[in-house]
This record gives sequence, C-alpha cells and structure tokens, in this order.
Amino acid sequence: MRVSSFSTYNIPVANYNRAVRFYREVFDLPSNFGAHEETHLSFQGQPLAFIDGDPITLNIQVQDAPQAIENHLINYEVEQNAPVSKNGANTVFHIEDFEGNQIKLSTTK
Repeated sequence: MRVSSFSTYNIPVANYNRAVRFYREVFDLPSNFGAHEETHLSFQGQPLAFIDGDPITLNIQVQDAPQAIENHLINYEVEQNAPVSKNGANTVFHIEDFEGNQIKLSTTK
C-alpha cells in the first residue's frame, strides 16, 4: 500500500509487537533497523510512536486504487467494519486495528 499521509504519528496500543506487525504489514511501513527494531516503524522519516491511551480515529491517505486497497485488505485478513463511503473525491475504507483504533483509509484514485 502506498501511504501518503497519517493524521497522527502517535497511536495508542497495549501490545507493541502486535501493533508493529499490523502497521508494518498492512501499510507496508519500513522498520528502522537497530537494537529495538521490532518496536520502531517510520513514515517518511518520522517515527510512529505506539503509546498508552484510549483508542482514536486515525486518517490514512493512500495512493492506491480502491480495488487494490480492497484486495490488499483481503490478503491481510483485515475486515471492513463499515461499508466503503465517499467523502468528496475520496473513497473511504473503514477498518479497525486490534486495539480498537478506527482507521479511515482514503484514496482519491
């Protein structure tokens, strides 16, 4: 998936290793290699911070076509928790991570 923006770089989670795996695999984010690489992901050079806290709504903009997004979610067994919607020119997929964070995945393709 070709992510172009995250609405926040601070994502509340309880299980860091599971969060790293989910965000790395589903959103194709690179690991920062080093002593603690399993807990370090980045997006455009900015680190993602997995923090303690209550679930949030995260907006992620991607550059993929809707069918490619749908196929990608199916391949990673990520279920949509609401029907695909339109917001202006954006097609929006509604998913959730295992921590209850709501993710609005948008594309203009």
